[in-house]
Amino acid sequence: MVDYSTKKVTRDLVEEIKQALKNVRGFGSVEIYVQDFKVTQITERNIKKTNHNIKDI
Repeated sequence: MVDYSTKKVTRDLVEEIKQALKNVRGFGSVEIYVQDFKVTQITERNIKKTNHNIKDI
């Protein structure tokens, strides 16, 4: 595991964030978790948009 301090942002951390952004397919988010001034997790979420009317079911 690489040490990603938020006090000194490295190129490796920036690259991981860029890759996470590239992995979002159209709609989604990237969450960056920080604990004790260190990035501990980068979460990628992809959202599938849909248009179904459940009123008629």
